[in-house]
Amino acid sequence: GDDQRVQEVGEVKKWLVLAMYVADVFFCLRAVKNKDSHEYALTKPFLMPLLCGVYLLFLPDSLRWMDYQKYVVMALMFHALGDILLLLPRNKTKAFFYAGMLSFLVGHILYIVWFRNAPVGHSVKVARITFVIVAICEYCLYRQLMLGPRRYAPKLLPYSLGLAILAVSVASTFGNGSHPVATIIALIGVGLFCFSDYCIERRLVRMPLFGQMVVMSTYIAGQTLIVLGMLLLQL
Repeated sequence: GDDQRVQEVGEVKKWLVLAMYVADVFFCLRAVKNKDSHEYALTKPFLMPLLCGVYLLFLPDSLRWMDYQKYVVMALMFHALGDILLLLPRNKTKAFFYAGMLSFLVGHILYIVWFRNAPVGHSVKVARITFVIVAICEYCLYRQLMLGPRRYAPKLLPYSLGLAILAVSVASTFGNGSHPVATIIALIGVGLFCFSDYCIERRLVRMPLFGQMVVMSTYIAGQTLIVLGMLLLQL
C-alpha cells in the first residue's frame, strides 16, 4: 500500500544521499591529489551537509525529529561553515583561518551537547580516566607547540581544549547500556579529527608532518566515524 511505497522511497533516498556523499569524498580527495583548487573548492563545502543528510536519513523515524538531534545538524553546519572559511585567502592576520577555527569549535561544542543530552548511557568513571589521558595529551601539545622555539598561536588553545572535552564526552558513553563498539568507533573518529588538526598545527609553526592529503582524509574519516558512532549509539 501507500505505507510500503513511502518506505521504499525512503530507502532509495537514504542510499542515494549516501552515494552522493561517497562521490563527493572521492572527488574532493582527487582534487587534493591533483592539486586542483577549483574542484576542491566545489566539493569541500558539500561534505558536511551531505554527511548530515546521511545521518538524518539513516536514523529510525521515531528518533529523527527528537529535539536533541538538532545539535548534530547544527554542529555539521558549523563545520561546513568552517570548511568554507578555510577555503578563503589568508592574509597576515589570518582572520578567515581563525574564524574557521571558531566555527569548528562551535561545532565541537554542539557535538558535546548532543553526547550529554542524547538518551545514551554515561559512565563517570570512564569519563574521569579519559580526562586524565587527554589532559596529558594537551600538556604535551602545549609543551611542543606553544613553549618551543616557534611559538604556537595561543588563539588555537581553546580549540584544542574543545576537541579534548569532546573526547571525554564521547568516552563517557562507554557502558551503562550503550553499545561499546559505537563508542569506540566515535572515539576513533575524534582521534582522527585530532590528528588532522595536529598536522595543521604543525604546518602553522613551520614544522610540517604530513601533506594536505593526510589532513583531509583523516578529517573526513574522523567526521564520518563520529557520525557513525552517534547512529550506532541510538540503534
